[in-house]
This record gives sequence, C-alpha cells and structure tokens, in this order.
Amino acid sequence: MQFCILMLLFLAPLFIFSGAAFALTKDELLPHISKSLGYSVPKKYLTDNDGDLTNSLAVRLALESMGWGFVITVYDQIAILPEWCEIDPITEISKKISPPLPASITNCLDQPFAKEDIKTLTDWLVLCKKKVSWKASFVSEGSVLTVFKHGIGDPSGPANGDLAKGVNEPLFAAMITVDMKKTSCQIATAVMIGAQKAPLATIAVENYGVIGGINGGYFAGAKPIGVLRRQGHTDNAKFWPQRSAFGWDSEGNTIFIDGKEIANISSDKRFDKYTEMLQAGPLLMKNGEVSDNTEKIQDNVLNMRHPRTIVGTDGKQVMWAVIDGRDNMHSVGTTIEETKKVCKWLGMSTALNLDGGGSSSLWWRGNTFSLPSNSNDVERPIPYGVLIFQEGSGVRQ
Repeated sequence: MQFCILMLLFLAPLFIFSGAAFALTKDELLPHISKSLGYSVPKKYLTDNDGDLTNSLAVRLALESMGWGFVITVYDQIAILPEWCEIDPITEISKKISPPLPASITNCLDQPFAKEDIKTLTDWLVLCKKKVSWKASFVSEGSVLTVFKHGIGDPSGPANGDLAKGVNEPLFAAMITVDMKKTSCQIATAVMIGAQKAPLATIAVENYGVIGGINGGYFAGAKPIGVLRRQGHTDNAKFWPQRSAFGWDSEGNTIFIDGKEIANISSDKRFDKYTEMLQAGPLLMKNGEVSDNTEKIQDNVLNMRHPRTIVGTDGKQVMWAVIDGRDNMHSVGTTIEETKKVCKWLGMSTALNLDGGGSSSLWWRGNTFSLPSNSNDVERPIPYGVLIFQEGSGVRQ
C-alpha cells in the first residue's frame, strides 16, 4: 500500500507535465490561422505571448489576426469604468459575435488550447471570412455608447479597401445616442481652454461633467468653415452657400437645415432661437429618404472611402457617430453613398455628414472609441467639438 502511494506521488508531476505539453503555443497555432484567413498576419497586430495558449488566448489570437484588436481594446477601456470592472473582453465578444464561437472553446476559456481544438477554431475562421459582425451597447448617465464591427482585414490590400470587392471588408463604427431634451449638448472650442486647436479628448477633459464628445464641422487652420454658433454667441457668421447645418436650442429642440433650401442661415430670423449650430455637409438623409444633393463637395470626398463623422436622428433621439477608416485591417471607411447606407442601418431618418478624415473622433467616459487615421496615429487637433454633459454641467466659460 505504501509502495502504491509513493508511486502515485512520484508519477503525479509527470501526468501534469504530460497534460501541459498538449497545449499549443502562438507560433504553433498561427500558421493554421493564417492558412484559414488566406494571409500572413503582421506581428504588429498580435499580442506578445511566448507561453502555452489557453482557449481565451487562442481566441484573442484569432480575433487579432482578423483585425479585431480594437474591439478587444474597446472592452479593455470599458473595464476601466466601475460599472463594468469585472467584464472579460474575450468572454463578452464571444457572447455577441456572429457567427458564434464554438461552445467547446468558449465554455472553458481558461483551459489549455490543444491540438484537437485547431480544426474547430479554423472552421469558425472560414465562416468569418464569408461574414462576421459584432455589436455592443453601454448605457451611462443619459447616453448610450454603441459600437459595431464587421468584416475581416486584408494586410496586403489598400488602406481604403477595394470598392469593386466590397464584401465583408472591415468596418468599425461607434455612436453616442442621447435624448437632447434630457441630456445637454454644447459646442466647446479650443480657445476656451487657451489653445487655437486641441485634440477632442483634451477639449473634453478640460470641461467639467463631460460624458462624451465628437468632432464637429469643417475648418481651415483654426477657423471654422461655415456658420458656427455656441451658447447663443456666433463665432462665425459667414454662411457657406448650399451647405447644410444642424442646430439645437437650450431646451434640446433640434433642426436639420437643408442647404439648398436656405439662402443664408445667419440672416434668417427663423433660426435665431437655435443657440448651438454648426454647418457641414452634405445632408445624407432627410425624413427617411436618401438625399442626392452633393452640395458641391469635391469628388474625392464623396466617392473615395474616408473616416466619417455623422449627426443623425430617428425622430426622437440624436445620434453622434464616427466610422473609422484608412486602415486595411481595422476599418476601411466609407464613401458618401456607403455612409448613407450605414445611416439607414443605424436607424437614422435624417442625417448630416460632418468633418471626417483625420478629424473624426469620438470620446466617451474618459476614453476615445475611434482610431486616428493620421500617419502618426495621433488624434488630430481641432478648433471645436460637440460635448455631451451630465445634468447640471456645461462648457467651461
């Protein structure tokens, strides 16, 4: 009896070691992932990990290989907030991604990822190559942050994707939805914080009680292009002919102004009650119908894919949205026509295109939920943004 016990004690570490040896490493799994996706994954998209893989780490590797690293970052940023401090990114993505991850993997994310699991994971990746999507929402202080992602990346493709292909290409969007009659929104300038221009995140944190923020209309240098009105004060009265605008009053009543129907916003007394107003364009949708007026905007802005910033409404709430772009793994962006389709998909009945490209940025609860498209990966300084405030708060005076 004593001999048997001694033998078991001696052999137990060997059994444990033998079990651990079946767990794959990143270098062993990555070739299988690359074969399923049809491309070699650049190392810059992947988390460093030299040890054995758990199911969770294997799923992370698969997501990063598809260009979904920023979706993981979204949850990492959300997990900083006290309401969601216990969430696990891989667990949450597994709950909401379509097609769903195999239950044999997600039901035991902390277990070793073994050789026999390879086919299960790679079969799922093959399905994702055809179509994959994810959506999540977070509610806080009178606002709803909704984030969307679909498609997989192509590290060898152009930064703005392939318009001729147009199938399952990567696209990421983030949106803040508010009832402006209950939640205050105000335009805030960089000048208010002692600068000509500043990143949106800086403008947001330099004001008290800010829930969220987004970039606004076009500008040249540090000057806004078109009408800009904030807290009843007109910063720029120069009307941009044929360009549309969005405005709201102190009670949260909103208006979308069709540029082709108005001679001059600044001199039209009907709009004097709107204490906040910005001009941009083109108008994307109006009362549920797609708008065909290009508002004389340059062809390359209309017909090439870029990051986009949008303000829209479903008739009850206002949606502030950003579509990321110029990134062949994360999000290729949209043309204006594609942007209209996104607006309809988001539930907007009326929508206005704001300044996009490198200016596009969306900030919520202390973090930026969009990726800069500039070559230096740094958020572009802007002269003003639209901020969303907690009850009783407002812009820095």
